[in-house]
Amino acid sequence: MEPALSDQHLQSDSPSISWPLNRPLERGIWNPRTDHHRTTAPDSILKQPFLYADNLPGQPKSLSGISLRAFLLGQVLGLFATLTLYLLYTCNGLWRAPFFLASLSLFHFLEFWTTAAYNTRFANTTAFLLTRNGSAYNFAHTGALTECIITNLFFPNRALLPSSIHAPLTVLGLLMLIIGQSTRTLAMAQAGTNFNHSIQFKKSKEHELVTSGVYAYLRHPSYFGFFWWGLGTQVVMGNIVGFAAYTGVLWTFFSRRIHKEEKLLVNFFGDEYINYRKRTRVGIPFIR
Repeated sequence: MEPALSDQHLQSDSPSISWPLNRPLERGIWNPRTDHHRTTAPDSILKQPFLYADNLPGQPKSLSGISLRAFLLGQVLGLFATLTLYLLYTCNGLWRAPFFLASLSLFHFLEFWTTAAYNTRFANTTAFLLTRNGSAYNFAHTGALTECIITNLFFPNRALLPSSIHAPLTVLGLLMLIIGQSTRTLAMAQAGTNFNHSIQFKKSKEHELVTSGVYAYLRHPSYFGFFWWGLGTQVVMGNIVGFAAYTGVLWTFFSRRIHKEEKLLVNFFGDEYINYRKRTRVGIPFIR
């Protein structure tokens, strides 16, 4: 049996049991900010790991915020992947809807995971890209999901295209999705600290022009990946309206963004980037 601890021992500034169970009562209710203040104070004698302010709840790199988002994305992925398999087993065309949600949750998880693994200093709650893409992004995905559900519930036997090409189209969509996701994730990993979700208007000292790996063939592989991933989801879902909308919106967005970005890159790297641009391609139709 372990010896009992006296009240004086429990209120010691050099606790020997887990904090904050032994925190003096007169200090009030414990919270992470109080702990951060005490452990980082110049005169602190508490032997605790250093805690960065950004890791506190509500901050950009909140550990609780990151873990909650990762947990929820994992739950969504597992739930809807299981539902997809069940609906496929029962030959229900609605399998496409949960498949889309599972693919979407995997995409957002990989955005954060790749950032955390290869560009750690930018691994914050916004790196999941769950909210920073704006309302248009959410509206597009909601519209695609709605079209898929309505079509399969009320028009399951639609035949705008010969039934003989339905399966090949689904396989094509899956290939587009897999290639797109793989290329984007690989591009983020190979660019490392040179990748950022936001356009950089100033060149940092660490900024380098990456021309190896997938970048040896594609100038903007992360954009290439997202473009074909997005179109692939719509082909798998059998969305005619969604495919047309995604094509138009994504092409317009990336066309403008690439045009703006390449002006900055020429300013950053000069002839080095101009020569690099001549020997590579974007991989998105009609964008050079």
